Amino acid sequence: MPWIAGTFWELPEPSSAAAGVYHEALDLDPPDALEDLATDHSQLGNIYADAGDLDRALHHWREAIRYRETAGGTFGAGQTRFNVGVTLARAGRFAEALLYAEAALRDFEPFGDRAAADIQQTQQLIARIQQARGSPGG
Repeated sequence: MPWIAGTFWELPEPSSAAAGVYHEALDLDPPDALEDLATDHSQLGNIYADAGDLDRALHHWREAIRYRETAGGTFGAGQTRFNVGVTLARAGRFAEALLYAEAALRDFEPFGDRAAADIQQTQQLIARIQQARGSPGG
């Protein structure tokens, strides 16, 4: 049964230990350690998503994106957005998933050929989401 409410200490093992480590890391990271903060939030997002608490996961993923963008890490922000899009699509939250996937594509496009695989994968995700929504054109 998915975990729905409570604190991170109530997560099923070993997730509670992992969440505790990342929450502690957030407390210890200096405010200018943007990539560390982004990584900690991204991992917490993954942990909460695995535990079934998608809303709490989204909070952490948004923070990860914010830190990556602040640090100038557009590509990393795109990777996080892509992963969020996949997760939301799997949860049937297609409208939100599409927004994240389209934003990821915008993050990847300036990298051109260096991000060709990411661009193609994101375009495929967008097409799958649109198909699942029943709106192949948008």
